[in-house]
Amino acid sequence: MLDQSAIGLSMQQKFTYTWRDIILYNLSVGAGQEELEYVYEKGLKAIPTFGVIPCAATFGTEPYSEQPVMPTSKIKGMKKEGTLHMDHKLTLFRPIPVEGSLVIDKVITGVYDRGEGKGAKIQVEITATDENGEKVFTNTMGYLNRWAGGFGGQKPPASTVQIPARTPDLAAEDRYPDNTPLLYRLTGDTFPLHVDPAFAQKSGFERPIVHGLCSLGHACRLLTRALFPGQPERLISIENQFRSVAMPGDAFTLQVWKEEEGRAIFRMVNSRDGKAILDYGCVTYR
Repeated sequence: MLDQSAIGLSMQQKFTYTWRDIILYNLSVGAGQEELEYVYEKGLKAIPTFGVIPCAATFGTEPYSEQPVMPTSKIKGMKKEGTLHMDHKLTLFRPIPVEGSLVIDKVITGVYDRGEGKGAKIQVEITATDENGEKVFTNTMGYLNRWAGGFGGQKPPASTVQIPARTPDLAAEDRYPDNTPLLYRLTGDTFPLHVDPAFAQKSGFERPIVHGLCSLGHACRLLTRALFPGQPERLISIENQFRSVAMPGDAFTLQVWKEEEGRAIFRMVNSRDGKAILDYGCVTYR
């Protein structure tokens, strides 16, 4: 049963990666020949959202698991079915090295009741520290479990991000290549929803879908190009809410509103149906 007693459940992994993993990730979120700093080992830089990879990584982890693991697996009696990634925030304390070993600590930091029949939100914080014990980045992930609401807990806090009521200051168009989820899953998130047609259909989708965090990676690459081209190390944080599913081959538009210096709001809209893929997005940078 899910309630606030789940707060504090934790697990630890070691995550090791090389420059090849960085390039594979960069390619999987749309980097190409025109962005040489992302695809060539000489002068290589990580697109900052590589920092989300240890959240669901299988490759390069100790202990190894065939499927992504979270401390939510320690909650007795909780149904895994009906658990969806609601929102995400990545905060970087320094640029991500192009190779290294990190200690990944995952802990449940919040359990919120959305009400009977509306599910519960589980918040997990994932911290990466280097071999000297210094923080490199943190991820704060919000999950919705559709079956767990109505236990009388605290309501989830509302987002502080608001989409401005004006035309976007910038807009960038792009598309997901047809092999997007096949390539992205090689970065570590091997959940079958993104590759197995039969599994996708059992989950209510016509075919395998694009990973939500892959969409965030595409957004981060385009935001970097628009706001501080060639300088991904300037990014401090990026956050968003996941709204609708994207399919391989879909075209999309990233809409950007500049706020005060060092802060912008964004939304990613699917050209196929006009629905937001990512919404209430915010990026901060130095």
